[in-house]
Amino acid sequence: ILEQKIYNVINQQLKKHIKPTIEINKVIDIDLELVKHLKSKYGIGGIVLDVDETIRKDMKQIPECNKKWVEFMKEEFKVIILSNGFDGNVKKFVNEKGIEYIGFAKKPKKTSFINACDKMGLNPENVLVIGNDVISDIYGGNRCGMLTAIVKDVSVENIR
Repeated sequence: ILEQKIYNVINQQLKKHIKPTIEINKVIDIDLELVKHLKSKYGIGGIVLDVDETIRKDMKQIPECNKKWVEFMKEEFKVIILSNGFDGNVKKFVNEKGIEYIGFAKKPKKTSFINACDKMGLNPENVLVIGNDVISDIYGGNRCGMLTAIVKDVSVENIR
């Protein structure tokens, strides 16, 4: 618990210096309008997506609203899940949807992000990293020249 509190304090301080391209409350806030904007302004063709505290909360199942959102993103972009952990349930979901899952990625290592770009066949400047962690996700994506979006909370309710 102490280790997590120390990490949270460091993370808060780093947020003052490491800036994402976009700040969103929940992943489902990236809607069709924002998708069109990202494509036209930045040439985004792919998404590198974090799992924990981005599309699922507290290591639980991915809520239906986020599953539907991931499916929507897959219609518009190439999508890769990049996580420092590994979960069989997440793997099963992405396999069913035809999405690549890279577990034990060792983020924020540059090679993790570059490998994801290579698998999508895209240059880093045409990829958006979406995650909740300023170090693993935002710093990692920024230093590779990717666009980044930080998620403040996880959607847990179904889309109405």
